[in-house]
Parts: sequence; C-alpha cells; structure tokens
Amino acid sequence: MAGWEAWLLAVPVAVVYAVAFALTFTEAATFAGLVVPGETGLLLAGVVAGLGHADPFAVAACGIAGAVAGDSVGFHVGRRLGPRLTTGRLGRAIGPTRWARAEGFVRRYGVHAVFLGRWVGFARALVPALAGATGLDYRRFLLGNALGGVLWAGTVTLVGYLAGDSWRRVERIFGEAVVLVLLALVTVLAVVAVARWVARHPERVRAWAVRQAERPGVRRVLARHERGVEWLAGRFRPHTVLGLELTVGAVLVVAGGWLFGSLLQDVVVGEESVRGDGPVLHWLSAHRDGEATRVLLAVYRATGVWGALVLAGTGALLTRSGLRGAARAAGAWAVAAGAGLAVAALVGRAPPPVGEAVVAASAPGGFPALGVACTTAVAAVTAHAAGGRVRTWGRAVAWWTAAVLWAGLAGAAVAYLGAGWATDVFGGWVLGGLAAALVLTLGDTWSALVGRGRSAGKGSPVQGP
Repeated sequence: MAGWEAWLLAVPVAVVYAVAFALTFTEAATFAGLVVPGETGLLLAGVVAGLGHADPFAVAACGIAGAVAGDSVGFHVGRRLGPRLTTGRLGRAIGPTRWARAEGFVRRYGVHAVFLGRWVGFARALVPALAGATGLDYRRFLLGNALGGVLWAGTVTLVGYLAGDSWRRVERIFGEAVVLVLLALVTVLAVVAVARWVARHPERVRAWAVRQAERPGVRRVLARHERGVEWLAGRFRPHTVLGLELTVGAVLVVAGGWLFGSLLQDVVVGEESVRGDGPVLHWLSAHRDGEATRVLLAVYRATGVWGALVLAGTGALLTRSGLRGAARAAGAWAVAAGAGLAVAALVGRAPPPVGEAVVAASAPGGFPALGVACTTAVAAVTAHAAGGRVRTWGRAVAWWTAAVLWAGLAGAAVAYLGAGWATDVFGGWVLGGLAAALVLTLGDTWSALVGRGRSAGKGSPVQGP
C-alpha cells in the first residue's frame, strides 16, 4: 500500500465528511476559495470513498450541503454590504482585478452566472456575493445555486471516487512499477505543459530573450567587445552561408562535443557521475513489474538501432521532406551508429550484470547506448524537417515535443530493462543530438553554398566578344 494511501485511510471518516462540507461552505461564505478551492477537499473525500473508506453518497451530500449553504451566506453578505462589497477593507484585500473579472462574468451571463460560475474557480468564490450586492432576487439565486451545487458537487465527488478506485486497479496491474508509471506520467505532462506554453506564447519567449540580452552584466560585456559582437551579429543573419544556421549548428556541435567528452572521461576514469549508475539500476530493478516490462520491451525493440532507421523513412513520409529529408535522417543515423560503435569498442564498458538485466545489451560495449543515440539523432532531424515545413510556431513546437518524448522513451526503456547504465543512456542522448546537429549544420551550409552559386550564375552579365 502506498504511503499516501495509508495516510488517507487513517483519517477518521467523520473528518472526511467534515472537510467535504467545510471547504465547500467557506469557499463563497468567506471567500476562502480564492486561496483553497473547495473542490480540493471534496475531490480528496471522493478519493477516500473510492478507496472504500467512506460512503460516496454521504460525501456528495456533504459537498452539496456545503456548496448551497456557503453560496447562500455569500449572497447575504453581498446583500448586506451592497456597494461596499468591493470598496471596503475586505474588497480591497481581494483586489480590483478579481472583482473586475467576476463582474465581467456576471455581465456576460446574467442570472445564469450563478449556475455557470459554480464551474469556474474565481467565479465560484465571488459571484454569490456580487449577485447579492446587485439586488438579484434570492429565489432566482437559490434555484441556480441549488442546481449548480448538486451537479458540481456530484461531479467532483464522482471524479474523486473513480480516481481512488482506478488507483487500486492501476496498483494491481503494475504492482511495484506503479511509482515508475507515475513518474513517467508526471514527466510527460511536464514536457507537454512546457511545450504548450512555449507554443502559445512565442512573443513572451522572444521578450524573455530580449530581457536577458538587456541585463546590466550582459550589456557591459557587449559594450566591452563591440567589434566582436558586430562580427557575431553578422553570423546570426539567416539564409547566408555563414549566417544563423551555421552559427547555431556550430554552437550545438561544440557544446555537444564538450558534454559527450566530459561523459566519456567520467566513464573511463570512473568519476562521481558514474558511481550513481549502480544505485539507479538497483532501484529500477526493485520496481519492475510484468506488465510494465512487457510494454517497455515493445518500446525497446521499436526504438533500437534498426527501429531508428525505420523511423527515418517514416518521418520523411510524414513530414513530406522527400529524398532530401530521408537522406539527412539516414545520415544522422549513420553518424550516430558509427560514432557509437567506435566509442563503445574503445571504451569496452561492461554492461549491467545479467541478474539485474531483463535483456542483454544489443551492441558491443555499454557506452553509449547505441539505440538511444540513433533514435535521438533521427527524431531530431525529423522534427527539424517538420518544423521547417509547418506554417505555425505551435505545430513546430509540437513536432519537437514529440521528438523529445520519443527519444526520452527510448532511453527510459534501456534503463528500466537493464540494457544499459544510466550514463550509457545519457551518453546516447548527447551523441544522438550531436550527430543530428552535425548533419543538419553541414546540410544547411551546403544548401546555402549551392543556392548562392546558382544566384551568382543567374545574376552575372553575359560578356560579348
């Protein structure tokens, strides 16, 4: 039994019901919902009911009673204060921005705001008081309040109940691996959340970069090296032979080479970063489960060396990049595979012990993880090709997010199954990124050179005899 589950089941059932009522009541009665949403307590109470420790109907009843009673108290507070609701000490503490949002919500939906506001966090806390302050008839308010309270509290309780019951089912399916499943879900959700934010706020991303460039320390460095900065600015002009593509590519190649060299040195010398490989493998081995192992075995086969080559062809078809895109992806695969095999042969690192490995390493030597390197290289080149063809920033971010998740899944499968050490996986990611950066930089530079040559040929005048 998980620690949090044991803690929830140790809470007296009377306390569960009290929390379900109290948080939903104080949400609008005292505006506490602006700090702690009432659905938090009701959702947890529903989870406890799903675990079999409380009656779900009693939880829902407590939530309904608290919601309807709390909103009624909030209504009468607003009725009593009137215009002073937003201008008094309490109103000033809540802030004009929140009141403006709530007033806009009421203006937009009118009397229906009482019912609809139940599903919106800030409105759930403020709309009842605003309804009272504006003189809405209490009987009309009570109708929307009761309908909204019953549907909202019942829905939140049901979601919590299903979550608690589903947790038991997930725990039965994955057993010891349930912690790993949760970590994987959190990681994926975090990556997707960051990607969605970046995709929806390109102006903020650019503004952040500008702010960093305008920091006093950065400006002092720029002023001190003015001539060098002018030369560097020339390198960042796009679509020139020595412009943005080559500069960014060179930076990535140098940074990737430095990082891979540092990892290689740690592996050869046995530095501190490598000493964590054993504990990581032991922990993963202790949390393996049959169902999770079957899933990751399929992932391991799909993201291996040959699986990455299949991805190269599939990616070229999906991105409609044609033979050029397929050639670049295959080139990145070949560079990653060739460099990985050469380094593995030179290092000759022993793979994880057979007793802690589900599958044997598929390539000679352990460092770097060859399948991870090939998959990362091909995924990066495919995302680059797709990003150059889509019309919107958001779609480009989506392609790169998919590439990051696929490469991450490849590494996770290797580490979980014991096909390589943790540093082998990290080395595979770095080598794959390095191979992709190298191939893309050379490809973009060659395209720029060819394009300039063609332009010069077309623009040169024909000399007469």
